[in-house]
Amino acid sequence: MPHPDVVVIGGSAGSLEVLSRILAELPSSFPACVLVVLHTRADASGVLPRILSRTTALRVQHAETDLPLKHGHVYVAKPDCHLLVEGDRMLVTHGPRENGFRPAIDPLFRTAARSLGSRAIGVILSGALDDGTYGLGLVKHHGGIAVVQDPEEAAVPSMPASAIRRVAVDHVVPAAQIAGQLLRLISNGYPAHETMAEDQEPEPQLASDQTEVRDMEGLFGAPSSLTCPNCGGALWELADDDLVRYRCHVGHQFAQDSLAAEQRDAVEGALWSAVRVLEEHAELKLRMARRAEAAGLPVVSEGFAEGARNSHQQAQQIRALLFSGGLEPSSLEAEVSAPVAAKGTRKGKRNGR
Repeated sequence: MPHPDVVVIGGSAGSLEVLSRILAELPSSFPACVLVVLHTRADASGVLPRILSRTTALRVQHAETDLPLKHGHVYVAKPDCHLLVEGDRMLVTHGPRENGFRPAIDPLFRTAARSLGSRAIGVILSGALDDGTYGLGLVKHHGGIAVVQDPEEAAVPSMPASAIRRVAVDHVVPAAQIAGQLLRLISNGYPAHETMAEDQEPEPQLASDQTEVRDMEGLFGAPSSLTCPNCGGALWELADDDLVRYRCHVGHQFAQDSLAAEQRDAVEGALWSAVRVLEEHAELKLRMARRAEAAGLPVVSEGFAEGARNSHQQAQQIRALLFSGGLEPSSLEAEVSAPVAAKGTRKGKRNGR
């Protein structure tokens, strides 16, 4: 039976406490390497390795390019950098954001799956939206194993719930049991399962694999009518069974929920810009009205003043919409109300195959 020796872990909101607990319960002799991506701000202080070191006997440090995958070590993605696996070594890049994040979970899982095959275990922890779902699917695709924190006890259930809905996960376990599950899988191995055909899609986080528009059209056909919220380029819609994602030729990638969230952010930004322009237009019209009045042109002045009132009223209407939260509800709110609606129909089994 295959004995995996690399664990890739991805988490977002609510995952730090869970990750700390997992590492605290792993022994210093843990016969595997652990690679971690937690969503962080670009300007984060980078103290995560120090925080995690307080709770575990494993050695924790930031990932660096060309470091080998050492057993008993935990490597954490740096703020504003992706962590990739290339062969038996790490690669740290400042490539395009994915699902709105850098570091993102999908690049780590995706490259670990392609480089390591059945040696990889993917773990999805608490978090919002759906980063990591596609990457976890590739871990399975290449013969690895998928472990997901139980959404019912996750602080933010969206990310693990998305993985369960769209990937045939092997184990859905509460946080308290994840470390034990990893130890069993690595110590005992697990029954080999059929791997799918090798995927040939270029890796957007590798400079050598970047594609031009003509290459994308050759690989994926015509682009969709949607545009990338990060760079404005055309998006290709890529469907792999239940997994649908969007990718531009620059390398930005989005799962469905993440793209919807980015579009909502763009809508909000556009509306605030409209408020600003309308208020500035109102101010300009008022200045013109005062000058017309001073020049003895009352009718012209009143026309400018009316234009100012109209612009101000329109700005106030948009402002009221924004303050009322009238934009489309976030998928996070929808997920919280029913995080595991598809739980009974997933392909994997709780705590086992």
